[in-house]
Amino acid sequence: MKIIESIKKYASTDRIAIICEGEKLSYRDLNDYSEAIAVYLKSIHGDENIPAVVYGNKENMMMPCMIGSLKSGRAYVPIDTSFPIERAKAVIEEVKPKVLFNFGEDVEFEDVIVINEEKLKDLIKEYKDQSISSENWVKEDENAYILFTSGSTGKPKGVQISSDNLDSFVDWMSPCLKVDGSEKVMMNQAAYSFDLSVTSIYPGLVNGATLFSISKKVLADYKLLFNELSKSNMSVWVSTPSFAGVCLSDASFNQEMMPNLESMIFIGEVLPKNVAKELIERFPKIRVINGYGPTEATVGVSVNDITLEHIEDEVSLPVGYPMDNCRIKIVDEDGIEVKDGEKGEIIIIGPSVSKGYFNNKEKTDEVFYVDEINNVKHRAYKTGDIGYMNEGRIYYSGRVDFQVKLNGYRIEIEDIENNLRKVDNIKNAIVIPIYKNDKIAYLKGIVQLKEKNELSNIKNGTLIKKELSKYLPQYMIPRNVTVIDEFPMNTNGKIDRKKLMAEL
Repeated sequence: MKIIESIKKYASTDRIAIICEGEKLSYRDLNDYSEAIAVYLKSIHGDENIPAVVYGNKENMMMPCMIGSLKSGRAYVPIDTSFPIERAKAVIEEVKPKVLFNFGEDVEFEDVIVINEEKLKDLIKEYKDQSISSENWVKEDENAYILFTSGSTGKPKGVQISSDNLDSFVDWMSPCLKVDGSEKVMMNQAAYSFDLSVTSIYPGLVNGATLFSISKKVLADYKLLFNELSKSNMSVWVSTPSFAGVCLSDASFNQEMMPNLESMIFIGEVLPKNVAKELIERFPKIRVINGYGPTEATVGVSVNDITLEHIEDEVSLPVGYPMDNCRIKIVDEDGIEVKDGEKGEIIIIGPSVSKGYFNNKEKTDEVFYVDEINNVKHRAYKTGDIGYMNEGRIYYSGRVDFQVKLNGYRIEIEDIENNLRKVDNIKNAIVIPIYKNDKIAYLKGIVQLKEKNELSNIKNGTLIKKELSKYLPQYMIPRNVTVIDEFPMNTNGKIDRKKLMAEL
């Protein structure tokens, strides 16, 4: 497995693998600690490949537990401490691990060996002089990690990502980000339970970079956050557009704060044009990269450098050119491939596509199947995303399940959101369908302003709707628009739509 081989290679240097709140973990220690953890896990499990659960936030010692799992031949399952405890327990019940590494509070987990930080130190001392053979490492189509995402039934779905999936992703993403073995610093902000974090972890560690971790504590204090960013020496920024948008609210967030920054990559959420434009203006020396890909296809399958020409274009920002070894198909409701420029569901075919959902054959069979690239069979995934191809690039147009029918019209929610962001003084916007008697009664817009004003909600809403009518037909304009100071974020750094809907 490339990740383990690379960590062993850089363990002979003095390079730093991870920094979090000033605490450093070297590649040497990462290799040695993970080796001891692997020996321990092997002693507990024998030949069983039951996954190990790692419960925490951004603690440095989480990484040796994750790599130790891989060395012992089993997947790790990361759960962030910001998860509601009942959700964490639901994941644990599904996985049924023998071992859980706990970096959070003393939570009661039943029928599992809980290893807290003190026990972990003792364990590493006990097994420090032992090593594990490479024959035990996770390899080929064996699971490397399992990430649990929201399920439509309310039960989390575990996406299985293999060693081969990861190698495919790293081989493509490393040159995209120009991570080349030099001692670059990469942002490690996304929770490990969110697939975006993989964009930092694996290209970073495979190439001997330093992961600059940003903990929950730092994220909660903007003064502390900007102080950390200014001393990070960061080359590569990895986050959601929402997180970058929050940072842009402070005038000090610019090239002077991070003079060595080379690129910013955004995957997992729509990159608004106004955010991209402001980033280019504030960081004139960097590449702003828009990417696309679901968890089920190992984080990302396409990227595109964004220019001012893209921003000034009438259409949405492209989400990129597909990776070389995958194929993107756009199909209609009958599964037939559509012409260039026509919208349909995005299908991903290639070696980065997951084998499916953990212990969930029914859901797996719904969206995964086998297709071909140049007469070679590969896994394929029906994304549920709407998009189209134009001159070899993918354009994302929303979710199939974000399509609603109102007064006989089929409406794409994200189409309205993209046009709301064109309205003067709107920083960001989302649209929520309001249900009555299990039927959509109307649409509600929720917006954040660039500059606050003294106008009432009603007056602001009236002006916004009037300007929005320049871009959209009347039936697509939300019945009312509410202004809020700041959008709530979920654990993945995305706007928390569920929380907003609960508050309505």
